[in-house]
Amino acid sequence: MFSFDEKKRAELWRMVKFGITGVANTLVDFIVYTVLAVPLGVNVYLSQFCGYAAGMLNSYLVNRSWTFQSRDRFFSGQLFRFLVTNLAVLGVSMLLIKGFMAVGFGKILAKLGATCITLVLNFVISRLWVFRGQ
Repeated sequence: MFSFDEKKRAELWRMVKFGITGVANTLVDFIVYTVLAVPLGVNVYLSQFCGYAAGMLNSYLVNRSWTFQSRDRFFSGQLFRFLVTNLAVLGVSMLLIKGFMAVGFGKILAKLGATCITLVLNFVISRLWVFRGQ
């Protein structure tokens, strides 16, 4: 059997909480995107921006209070790093959606493909840079 000390156990629990939060953020993002892009017919890039922004706000609020239990002020260097990271990941997601649609993926499949890639990218950057030392 595996033996985890308290520090490893705490880090594993943090990763689980990040994953749970990520699923919630993705649902918020995906629902906003889908409602805007499909039944309302809003441009996919504007829909992506709005969905991503809604998921990003949820992500910062939940990750800073629950996942990483940050004691930093709300408006801090941490928020700046979070915004920079998420704006960069948003740009990557838009390029991925454009690329997937260019090769024939529909709006929803393009969003799913971009989401799978950017979730991994966002986790790595968040853990190593945004919420470092928490």
